[in-house]
Amino acid sequence: MKRLLSIAAAATLLVCGPVAAKETPKWLSDAVIYHIYPSSYMDSDGDGIGDLEGIRSRLDYIRSVGFNCIWLSPCFVSSWKDGGYDIVDFYRVDPRFGTNDDLDALVRDAHAKGIKVLLDLVAGHTSADHPWFRESCRAERNRYSDYYIWTDGKPEKRPGRKFVDNDYPRNGYYLKNFFDIQPALNYGYLNPNPKHEWEQSYDDEGPTAVRNELKNIIRFWCDRGVDGFRVDMASSLVKGDNAERDGVRRLWREIFEWYGREYPENIMLSEWSEPKQSLSAGFDIDLMIHNKVGGKIYRPLVCATDDRMNPTACYFDRRGQGEIRKPMEIYREVYEASRKTGGYASMPTCSHDIWRLNRMNRNTPQELKVAMTLFLTLPAPPIVYYGEETGMRNLEYAPPKEGSFSSRNRSTCRTPMQWDTTANAGFSTADPSKLYLPVDNMPEFPNVAEQENDPNSLLNYVRGLIALRGRTPALGADGEWRYIGDPDNPYPMIYERSSGGERYVVVLNPSGRKASGTAPKLGRKAVWVYGTGAKDARCRTDAGAHTFTMQPVSAAIFRIE
Repeated sequence: MKRLLSIAAAATLLVCGPVAAKETPKWLSDAVIYHIYPSSYMDSDGDGIGDLEGIRSRLDYIRSVGFNCIWLSPCFVSSWKDGGYDIVDFYRVDPRFGTNDDLDALVRDAHAKGIKVLLDLVAGHTSADHPWFRESCRAERNRYSDYYIWTDGKPEKRPGRKFVDNDYPRNGYYLKNFFDIQPALNYGYLNPNPKHEWEQSYDDEGPTAVRNELKNIIRFWCDRGVDGFRVDMASSLVKGDNAERDGVRRLWREIFEWYGREYPENIMLSEWSEPKQSLSAGFDIDLMIHNKVGGKIYRPLVCATDDRMNPTACYFDRRGQGEIRKPMEIYREVYEASRKTGGYASMPTCSHDIWRLNRMNRNTPQELKVAMTLFLTLPAPPIVYYGEETGMRNLEYAPPKEGSFSSRNRSTCRTPMQWDTTANAGFSTADPSKLYLPVDNMPEFPNVAEQENDPNSLLNYVRGLIALRGRTPALGADGEWRYIGDPDNPYPMIYERSSGGERYVVVLNPSGRKASGTAPKLGRKAVWVYGTGAKDARCRTDAGAHTFTMQPVSAAIFRIE
């Protein structure tokens, strides 16, 4: 897929500079990405915390499900005040996970099994414990003085709420990126305010040095065999940016001009959730997550509560109170923008920051099969968070851990992977009191061992769905997509996937009542090929339409003939 400048991007060339067309690596079309939070996946040494050797020991399982790419949340040396997103050394694996050699071994073995490896690139900030920041805190000018954004002196009124008071030798407030312990790296300002001497321009010495450091980090890990990165808070780098993010798009275009030349087979995913901006800047995938534009799709579809735990009427709930018109309108805009600009807008099942699908009233294997059918039949590389393939519960009682609490407790979705019914669900041999987070305390909890040989399990449903996707171009990342149901009749959800002469229709009814919907006639008949059960779905084709009748909580994929 060739990246081309969109009309909007072309209009900003004077700000952003020219961009070379970049080929998206062909392997991405067939990628099915598995997101792992390393502290919680598999503990190989019995200390109660997951590690790289533990992940390496489970590569055969990962491949058996159908995943051919893994994305690891940060595994670098950290002060662990924000779950690894407060980095102290970008060039070294944190000892809790192992060593750089252990990461090399993981990458080597993964590649031997046909699995790509992505790391998490925290580009916008460091830990306040990072040596760069410690040096920048000194009163005397030094190499790192302008790696961060500091005011000159401490006026009684701070320039903004993100400037942090402190008692460092340097006389000034520093700018944070998220928590106070995450000082923002200095990539400059789009339009520096002449009244604020600390607002440097993009091409000033400090921002230029930080950009070069970012390239060094990328180069260091790519040269060790890593296949790319997911970029944390990718839109936050250039400060004082405008609504179109011209400043940060200029930065990423510069990075990608170099990256595409040096590492043409490597990719980058952005935590941006504004694909018109991120993909035009050069990212291969933009994550459609729970905020910004992505949040207008993801939240009304699957989030049972808001961040303050107030109930919401989400679509994938057996109560059947959701609506589909607005989320599908926005998704159509996102999809069309991605097709014009190049790259993909991918909606993960969930992540280290948002609740699992098995939460509150959505808690049966049948309900989870219906939801997973959506995530695995959309036109972008699927991204599945670890444990979603078996339906792990979101543990509402998990205690906050290492800065997991912001507007919500993110520990609830970071609990240990459940492998079997032995002690600690097979995650670790440690005493339960030593575990990173508690395991599910239900007498019967979802786990790999019990689902492996059950043909009706969620795990094997996901396996079959990924396999179907892999052999069916129409259902893959590059197949066409359009919503063909009646948006004013929310249940069932009906959309078409097509490629060349192939046409498939996906029909989803997460509600607890029988539902029927019509769609324009696409062919002579619709043949059921996959879903929660052949008896769950019926299609009647007449002169002008297909009428799909779905049993409560059911999913079906039909081939049009």
